[in-house]
Amino acid sequence: MLTPATITVNFIGNYAGLHRICWRQCGVGSYACTNIVECEGGGNPCSAVISVMLDPESCDPVCFEGYIQATCNAIDSPTGQVPFTVTYTPTPTCVGWSITCNNPEGCPVILPTQIGLNCDGTLRPQVETMEEGESIAICNRFEIPTLPTDYTMALDPTVACCEDCAGYTVNFVQNGPSSFVGAYLYYINCDKQLVKLETLTSASVNICAIPQSVYKTGNPDWSITLVDNPAAC
Repeated sequence: MLTPATITVNFIGNYAGLHRICWRQCGVGSYACTNIVECEGGGNPCSAVISVMLDPESCDPVCFEGYIQATCNAIDSPTGQVPFTVTYTPTPTCVGWSITCNNPEGCPVILPTQIGLNCDGTLRPQVETMEEGESIAICNRFEIPTLPTDYTMALDPTVACCEDCAGYTVNFVQNGPSSFVGAYLYYINCDKQLVKLETLTSASVNICAIPQSVYKTGNPDWSITLVDNPAAC
């Protein structure tokens, strides 16, 4: 969500009088030159404040560029332009977590009302029962207080929610006699949303997921292997 922010440009004013501050997002559109400040000149400090809109939850840095110019120079003249650049690097709170079953007898279903919403406010799917040691990954802003007590939730820096998605072919490997019933695949998609796949009808599926977020739970007679497949994204 975009929120109001300001950029303060500090400079040395060599000329007494009005100075224009022109700016834009780096390489985007034309310069806005609506900021005018009066400086004392004579090598004294001067400053201007630029109002911008920024998304603190974005994964992408934003670059701004511009220049300072005494208004005695024509606005369309390069004479006396002093350039500046500034980069805003967000610190998003939507980060990677793991949720792990710690009960030797297994852990219950996690209802959508218990696992909370994705960072964008959309609903998460129901998480099916897990065996001890099984995990899933989510992107979230805080530890979820409504999880069943058999689960633990911990920050997981290997799940980089701001990392670019990667394409995978997920191959399902049968290690025992039972059919694929009761096995589930979970991953985080490119919108930082938890995805659950079930009732799969083939031995493989292509997905586009945040790296280190792909987990299989349920039926122990089946496991998964991941093969890089950039075409899946």
